[in-house]
Amino acid sequence: MSEPLDSTLSGETLDQEFAAEDAHRKDAAKMTRVFLLFAAPLVIMIAIVIAAVAFKMSQDSRAIVATATPAASAPAVAASDPQKDAQIAALQSQIAALQGQLHPAEATAPAQPLYTADPTALSQLSARLDRVEANQQALAKAAASAFAARTLQQAARTEQPFLSELAVVEAGIDDPSLVTALRPYAEKGVPSEVTLAVKFPAVAARANSAVQADDGKDDLFSQLRHALGGFISIRRTDDIKGQGADAILQRAEIRLNNGDLKGAVAYLNTLSPAAQKALSPWIDQARARVLVDDITRHISESALNRLSQTTATDTPLRNGGVL
Repeated sequence: MSEPLDSTLSGETLDQEFAAEDAHRKDAAKMTRVFLLFAAPLVIMIAIVIAAVAFKMSQDSRAIVATATPAASAPAVAASDPQKDAQIAALQSQIAALQGQLHPAEATAPAQPLYTADPTALSQLSARLDRVEANQQALAKAAASAFAARTLQQAARTEQPFLSELAVVEAGIDDPSLVTALRPYAEKGVPSEVTLAVKFPAVAARANSAVQADDGKDDLFSQLRHALGGFISIRRTDDIKGQGADAILQRAEIRLNNGDLKGAVAYLNTLSPAAQKALSPWIDQARARVLVDDITRHISESALNRLSQTTATDTPLRNGGVL
């Protein structure tokens, strides 16, 4: 009975020993894998550090050798330079040949500048610019003269003196006699056409009375009209087409009322000296007004003509024409 039990115990013991040995082997294998898992990167890092230190030491030793023996390394560099120079020269010759095939004219002909200044063209351009500047100055001067002449004409139409306006225009007037003729009237002024038209009926009546007295018509009516001529204007108004003093005065008054002072004065100039003397000083003022208006109109028209001519000369340039 004891032998079977011993054999059974011995079999169980062997199984336990095999199981323990198998677990031990598994633990050992696991530890080995863990060790290899952590040891491999560590070994790699150590190898990299060793290689970096070795590379650094090698570079330092080479720098020390190159610094200590520059003459020894120079021949090696110099020995390699001719070969590189030959290769560079061959490449340059090949590039030049290709450029000559692509652009044969440019390869043979020297390079020309893009623009060459022409002294003649520059002088012509300078002369044209001078003409433009001169035209602009002439245009400004003509415009100022035209404005001053127009201002003078308007000022002279009033009864006020216009000496300052005449002084402005005087510098641009070519004919000094015009200024000389205007100066006496510019200092005092001249009655306007309206004032002369208002005063005309009274002076016309006095002139008619003087004509009647000069003709020897001493009838009672004539004497009474002559006596009252200084206070009341009495004259005929039904004989316009005749040649008598009444007809001439009536035609002159019609012209005057229509704004034609010059035409009225032309009629009055045909009266007898006695009638013209009776019209004085009205007729003298009317003649002065006609003279002032004619001269100032002439000055204004001349200035406008000069401005028009200057503008016509300058128009092509201002409109974009060729200099």
